[in-house]
Amino acid sequence: MKRTLKSNKPTNIKAPLPLKSVENTFARTLKQMIDQMHTRFINQAIEGMNKGTIDKFEDSQIGNYAKIFLNLAKKVGRKILRQFSDDRIERMVEDMTGTVNKRNQDLLYKAIEDKIGISSKELISTEGLTPSINALILETQQWVKKLRDDTLEYFTNTTLRGMAEGKSMSEIRKIMSDEAGKRKSNADMVARTQIGTFNSLTTKIRAQNLGITKAIWVTSGDNRVRKSHDDRNGKEFNLSEGLYSSVDGKTLLPQLDYRCRCGYLLIIPEEE
Repeated sequence: MKRTLKSNKPTNIKAPLPLKSVENTFARTLKQMIDQMHTRFINQAIEGMNKGTIDKFEDSQIGNYAKIFLNLAKKVGRKILRQFSDDRIERMVEDMTGTVNKRNQDLLYKAIEDKIGISSKELISTEGLTPSINALILETQQWVKKLRDDTLEYFTNTTLRGMAEGKSMSEIRKIMSDEAGKRKSNADMVARTQIGTFNSLTTKIRAQNLGITKAIWVTSGDNRVRKSHDDRNGKEFNLSEGLYSSVDGKTLLPQLDYRCRCGYLLIIPEEE
């Protein structure tokens, strides 16, 4: 149920920051997925070729080794998709985002209760934002599935390219190992960016549902703050638009940029 908050004096409310423990757990879970995919792919697809096939490949690049490998890769791919199924990913993301959502809801509405006096229980019971929150959950699930699918496709295609270029199996394994490391870094980025994005956008949705339209950008105030975010510090912006900076040429909300630790103050409209 949409309502419009009003205050009899200038009032700002600090938006909840994302929960670091959830970020860390989410990042660790996704990196473990990449690790297990890499290990399984090496052991069952590359090492799965019999010694005779590998010897022919290593010695003179002869034989139908690529087709044999591709058949094994498809078989391993099916196993990986069962191990990290859509259902499993969806449940995991629901658990992670559910924790973030509950904390965001509790902290934001408690802050409103403390500043304005409206019951946080009332705000929770009447907010009616489930469809909007569910859309954010689905978005996060899609990012994780994309990470899984892109990694599996890369492992397959990179091995085939290595075979075509005449690389040895040890060279191919080295390429795969290096790429697995890069993919784990990407998994870390996906996890932290998505938790920050989810938290920031749930705040925005809840604030707009309460008639709050403006906020003030606030950095963490240390020497790790990037110049483009420091340029936004203390500036007022419309929640529906975000805040532009000529330093990076982007229009952003806090926490939507990679590893953004910024927050914002929600501006409660004054009674006229």
